[in-house]
Order: sequence, then structure tokens, then C-alpha cells
Amino acid sequence: MTKAATRSIGTQLRIGLNGISDLSSISSPSMTTEEIDVTTLDSQGGFREFIAGFSDPGEVSISGFFVPGNPGQAALMTAFMNKTIEEFEILYPPELGVSWAFDAYVSAFQVTSETESAIGFEATLRVTGYSAPAMSPSAGLSALVVTGTGGSLSPSFSNGVYYYTFDGVTATSITVTATAANHHLSLYVDGAKHEELESGVASSAITLTKDVGKKLTILAREAGKATVMYEIVAVKTA
Repeated sequence: MTKAATRSIGTQLRIGLNGISDLSSISSPSMTTEEIDVTTLDSQGGFREFIAGFSDPGEVSISGFFVPGNPGQAALMTAFMNKTIEEFEILYPPELGVSWAFDAYVSAFQVTSETESAIGFEATLRVTGYSAPAMSPSAGLSALVVTGTGGSLSPSFSNGVYYYTFDGVTATSITVTATAANHHLSLYVDGAKHEELESGVASSAITLTKDVGKKLTILAREAGKATVMYEIVAVKTA
């Protein structure tokens, strides 16, 4: 029997403008609703009765490997120290078509060191205010062009294909042109915000280093819908 389950590989968490790298676990907001006891002397059968009260948006727990140079992990620590409320978004694998945006402050942060493990970290995000997953995916890109001498995009672009390579580049830099009508488009390079994109207009130059892969992430979002994510690994070979 075919299962409808989706692997969690590819799930990402962003804080503000930056992706948080090297995560191994991301929970969703642990939402709960309080109860109000409305039991009366004539409640049927002597059973208590309840109605729903306020909802608590809960917490998000994350853990992974400690990479202090990652802009997202650095932003987490800064938010903790400054006690600021930040915008977060969980991006589930593109084929699932779901994302979850919420506001939260960092209520706990710790770095863990154990004998047989890489140095890790754990953090807790206290969600504040309304949050709910966007269950309807954005339409996504209608075209994607990566330009750089010698480079070749593989596989060929298709709206429902989310992972690409751009290999064989001999130029020192490349540009990305993403097309998606009525979408908000953002470009990230190795997890850090690079720029906002205009549909059908080339990005600014993205510098490459020989034999060092660079991950480009494009987030495409229609108002009120789940963010769609496309990733390109670009490699300069000469």
C-alpha cells in the first residue's frame, strides 16, 4: 500500500532575513486551548461541561549543530540577548506545499558538548499572537534562468522541480532571474539574505570561488499562501 507520508528532509527555519543552518529537529508551535468549566446543577448525567477559552500559541523547540558563523544562529543569540520578538517561518519540503509563519522571542538557548558528539545547540522559541500553517501552496516560479559563462542548469527548469545544480561555470560570478507573477521573491546565498528579486529581472552578481559550491535559495510567496522554495547549487570549475 502506497503511503502518503512526506520525509522531513529539506525542512528549514528562518529568522527574519536569515536561514538557521545545521538543524536536526524543528517542532511546530505547540498550540493548546484553555477550557472554561460551564457545569451547572442540571448538567446531564452529572457530567462536567466545557467551552473553549483562549488559545495559547505555545513554543517551538529546535536543535542542531552549533555553527556560530551562520547568520541565522547568530540572529537567534542576538534575539535572546536583546529580548526581541522576531518573525520566524518554518518551510516544509516543497512537495508538501505548507509553511508556518509566526512571531516569537527566544526564551532559551544552550550549547551542548558531549564526548561522542559534535558540539550542538538547543533553543526554545516562545510564540506570541496568532499563528497557523499556510496549507495552500503558492503557484511558484514560471521561469528560472541562471546566467554565467560555461554554466548549465540541471535538470531543465520545471515549476514542480525544486532542486537544481548549475555546474561547469568558468565566470567569476553569476546572476539569477526568477519569474513569478504576483509573488514576493527573495534570494538567499548560503543561508544569508542576498536581495529581493523583481519578477523577470536578473539579480545582482553572485561571486563564485573555484571548486566551492554555493547554495542559492529562492523563496516565492503569494499573499495568504505557503512559501515555495527552490534551491540551486552553483559550482565554478575553472
